[in-house]
Amino acid sequence: MEFLDRLREKAAVQKLEKFIPAVAFLGGFSWDSMTIGSKVYGSDLIFLSFYYLLALVSIFFIASKSVVKDGNQIDVESSFFSRVLNHEWDSSWIDRLTWAVQFCFGNLYSALVICYFKSSGSIAAFIIVLILVALLVGNEFLKKKYEKFGVSLAFFCLLGTMFFNFLIPHLVHGMGVFWFFLSTFVSAAICYLLWFKSERHKRVLIAPVAISALLSIAYIANWIPPVPLVLKQQIVCKNFDNETYSCDADRLNFWQRNGFSQATIHKDEGDEIYFMSSVYGPAELKAPVEFRWYYKEPSTGKFKLTDKISSSRMVIRGGRDAGYRSYSKKKNIPTGDYRVETAYKDGAVIGSTSFKVLEGMPKKGFVRDSLR
Repeated sequence: MEFLDRLREKAAVQKLEKFIPAVAFLGGFSWDSMTIGSKVYGSDLIFLSFYYLLALVSIFFIASKSVVKDGNQIDVESSFFSRVLNHEWDSSWIDRLTWAVQFCFGNLYSALVICYFKSSGSIAAFIIVLILVALLVGNEFLKKKYEKFGVSLAFFCLLGTMFFNFLIPHLVHGMGVFWFFLSTFVSAAICYLLWFKSERHKRVLIAPVAISALLSIAYIANWIPPVPLVLKQQIVCKNFDNETYSCDADRLNFWQRNGFSQATIHKDEGDEIYFMSSVYGPAELKAPVEFRWYYKEPSTGKFKLTDKISSSRMVIRGGRDAGYRSYSKKKNIPTGDYRVETAYKDGAVIGSTSFKVLEGMPKKGFVRDSLR
């Protein structure tokens, strides 16, 4: 360690150290985008669990350095970690520990931003993702703050809840209210044990409790993205074949294909309009989904929920790379603007699309399309 300390005292190394957070941020985020951003593997979960546990140990080390009683700082020389290290804590060790916390938090934020973004299908859920993005960027500037046990514990509680909410469905092959609140409880319980061992003042627990409560409210309000479900494909069409999941869709122009213009579907009297989507879930996971149809009232210009469609067949069975396929249909549908949401049943939106129903034939004709 003395060699490293001497090396870090050199001017050239000190200049390079200023770029380490930015390099670590870009490298870690790029790696996560290429790996976990494509598909979540068991090795990804192992790595993320390792980062969580390393952050846990590092925060415990920081908390074990000293306690504060009656305004006086008291060294905890008899702690387990002090005996293992066999020397008194000093500032260089705290620096290494806070760097480890920052490193682990950065990797967890990076992965969670990608995973939650892929599952966000509403504005509220996207706001949650933006908060994670802000914390991901802010993490690069919070190293000194992590020396304070209360600050580290607060962020650790947030990351723990979001991480367990993503991890548990992979382990138990299910998701829902019970599993989210179990994630919240486990994260809060670990933070409580850290506080208990640290012998700090009870006010340190205010932030973790508040974070747990706010995340619970956000989940009940369907603001938390329904990880690990990911929308893969959506199609609005007619003349549906349920064996091949193919149908006739309007041939899209350049603007529609790239999302700059609203999609359309033309119909004749008596035609049934189908909405199909495919949703990816981890292997063996089962999760019920539903379709929510909204119609834009011409008089108010606002979308109004007209139907919630679900059935026993609309249960995701994970493991298919292209996603689990399902559909809903509407007959004698009036022309106008529609929005259909694919959502976890009675829960958060996985994805949605808007389109316009028109009479007659499209200018460019129909094309036979299908869910992969």
